[in-house]
Amino acid sequence: MKIIPLPRSHDIASCNSYLILGTWNRPDDMNTIIDPGADNLVIDAIEHLSAGLGAVRMAQVILTHNHTNHAGSAMAIKKRFRARTMAFGKSAAADELLADGQFIKVGDDTLEVLHTPGHSPDSVCLYAPSKKSLFSGDTRLRALAPEDRSGADYIESLMKIACRDIQRIYPGHGEAVTSGCQEIIMHALESMRLTFHARKH
Repeated sequence: MKIIPLPRSHDIASCNSYLILGTWNRPDDMNTIIDPGADNLVIDAIEHLSAGLGAVRMAQVILTHNHTNHAGSAMAIKKRFRARTMAFGKSAAADELLADGQFIKVGDDTLEVLHTPGHSPDSVCLYAPSKKSLFSGDTRLRALAPEDRSGADYIESLMKIACRDIQRIYPGHGEAVTSGCQEIIMHALESMRLTFHARKH
């Protein structure tokens, strides 16, 4: 699996987009984009992609959730490359609905779908066991301020994530996290537990 961050415009509200290819660009690789964002810069990047002899240039799009800044370009990519689009929640662009615990072939590897409501009811994270990497979308993995009103669903999402061995995080916004990932997640979980418990009492 090769993970390639794609360019994005800073003039409009968009997100980090990630291209996943097979290590050797074989014909049966499932070239995949996670969160195409809200502009069409990713289409230009895909056009210049060396997809490998016989491979489909862009086979599928996976959305971490259906907010416009993450999913706005999904329909354009679908039309341009005839790529199928997958999302946990229904949307105009979605050809297939994801399920919690589902494994999806991407590149020459697999991702596990983790339903992580909190930011939105349809939010998912995508975990690559072989890379010990998490594509977190807009699911927040750092400790929250005491006034944050996230509830039990967010705690359950963090618990699900914390059960995986994560050594790298590719977020929907900001820089990739390449060290201390488990500590960051556990700190957020403990902070959220304390805040939620204090609110109940």
